[in-house]
Formats: sequence, C-alpha cells, structure tokens
Amino acid sequence: MELDRKVRTVSRSINVVYYTIYLLTILAVVVIFFLTFSDVQVKRIDPLSKLGTGISTAYLIFLLISIPASLYLFHRYTQKLKVEPDEYVKLNKYKKAAYIRLWVIGLGLIVGVILVYVLHSRSMIFTAAIAAIALYFCKPSGLKIIKELDLDAEEDKIAGTKYL
Repeated sequence: MELDRKVRTVSRSINVVYYTIYLLTILAVVVIFFLTFSDVQVKRIDPLSKLGTGISTAYLIFLLISIPASLYLFHRYTQKLKVEPDEYVKLNKYKKAAYIRLWVIGLGLIVGVILVYVLHSRSMIFTAAIAAIALYFCKPSGLKIIKELDLDAEEDKIAGTKYL
C-alpha cells in the first residue's frame, strides 16, 4: 500500500496546481468584472484594428501550438518514464512534467480571459473556452497516474494481484 500513498500524494500536489490555475482564472474574471463596473478607464483595443488582429492571431497561434504540443510531449515523456526502475524518481519526474503541462495550458486560459476584456471579441471567449477544455483533460487523478506510468503492472509483479 506504499505505492497507493505515493500516488495519492503526487495526485494531490498536481491537483493543487490544477485548481490554482482555475482560481487565478476566476480571480482575473472578478477583477475584470469590477474594472468594467467602476470608473477605471482601461484602454480597449479594437479587435478589427491592426493591433487587435495581431494580438488575436498571436494568441490563436499560441493555443494551436501549445495545447497539442504539451499534450503530445507529456504523453511521450510518460512513455519514457515507464521504463524508469525507481518509482520515487518516476513519480517526481511525472509530477514536474504535469506541472509544466498544466501551467502552459493554464497560461493560455488566463491570457484568453484577459483578452476577452481587452479586445471585446467573441472569438476570444471561444478560444479561452478551448483552453479551459484542454485544461480539463489534464486533470490529474490517481488512476490516471497509475495507468500512464504503468504502475499497476509493477504491482501485479510484486503482489500477484490486480492493483485496480
């Protein structure tokens, strides 16, 4: 049951980062809400202007590259981690890689929410929603960690019974 405790600990620490990203997103939305209904004047950018189009394009390119790349690279990295013999090293490397994946996709979500306010563009709402959905697919769980690192196979070898 030592493996179960280690997996739960890693899962909880990754969950802290996951929910912190959503908390920062909600905080950005609340700040934007108060800025909208207060006397603070923030220069808004016309989404059809050259600057607005450039910002939108750069953000879309960031999303189109970062989401698939982070998901694919994380998958390849976990495939390499399966052959790591030391489970402590395996879980720590997995945790660091999961943090990076979450922050890359989470940054896209937070920037998208801010751009909704700055650009007043409906397309920014949809692109921020795409980032939120991608972040949802990165939600960690103990079962997911066990499957991705093939830890259930190690447990079978040791105990002779199925872990899950």
